[in-house]
Amino acid sequence: MIVLIVLTICMGMFSSTIVSTARQSRLKRETATAAEAARRMLEILRSESFGELFRRYNADPGDDPGGAGTAPGRGFAVPGLTPIDGDEDGLAGEILFPSDGPELREDSGLGALGMPRDLSGDCEIDGDDHSGDYLILPVQIRVRWRGLAGERTFDIYSQLVDM
Repeated sequence: MIVLIVLTICMGMFSSTIVSTARQSRLKRETATAAEAARRMLEILRSESFGELFRRYNADPGDDPGGAGTAPGRGFAVPGLTPIDGDEDGLAGEILFPSDGPELREDSGLGALGMPRDLSGDCEIDGDDHSGDYLILPVQIRVRWRGLAGERTFDIYSQLVDM
């Protein structure tokens, strides 16, 4: 009888460990999917024409280089991840710049992007729009999704420079 009780307890612990391991594996897979999507988007940004990056990937479709609504915009799909409830564009991926609408601003307070900082190379940090004369473009690529552990976020921060 005692052996049966001990075996039952051991089997319960073993099955709990297996369930926990399977859950962690799914969480790791979700995070890896988000990281790969963010890295892929960063590589896409690096391959684009530097002078048009901000206009092609900002939140304002009115300043797209080929006419209103012709550029990809700031949102991107991440296959395998479900966007969070209430997301405005229904896409898990998002590209963020230090901008206020259609303006690229040096005086932005986004510390994670190294702001404020001189983006135009004129040795001044001002409140002007630098969407047409930037030499450095700080970018945050964010993936937000609803997963196994609830709402999750993965961010990559980078500085793009025209060489």
